[in-house]
Amino acid sequence: MALPTRKRELHLVAITVVLFVSSAALAQPEVIRCLPPEVPVTDLPEAVLAEYRSEIAAEFEAYFAAVSIHIACLDTERNRALSEAHRATEAYSTFLNIQPAQKDLP
Repeated sequence: MALPTRKRELHLVAITVVLFVSSAALAQPEVIRCLPPEVPVTDLPEAVLAEYRSEIAAEFEAYFAAVSIHIACLDTERNRALSEAHRATEAYSTFLNIQPAQKDLP
């Protein structure tokens, strides 16, 4: 059973919109997770620093390891952004080389 032309057109439009929205949602980049680690607190009374010296030292060790991971994440994100910008530049260059459509004057 064939759909009337108008109804068929509306179905095609609806399908196109759904596909467009779905592809746009899938094309979104992942959430960037390059959150910097927190610097350990040393603005404490000297007695507290002396008593918890080993724990604070362990916090700094963990901080320095986390900073290395954070910097690697930033480097990865920078490379991704540069690659994306390069692709965008190529797409824009291709776009600029397309001849404008000739429009008929009424």
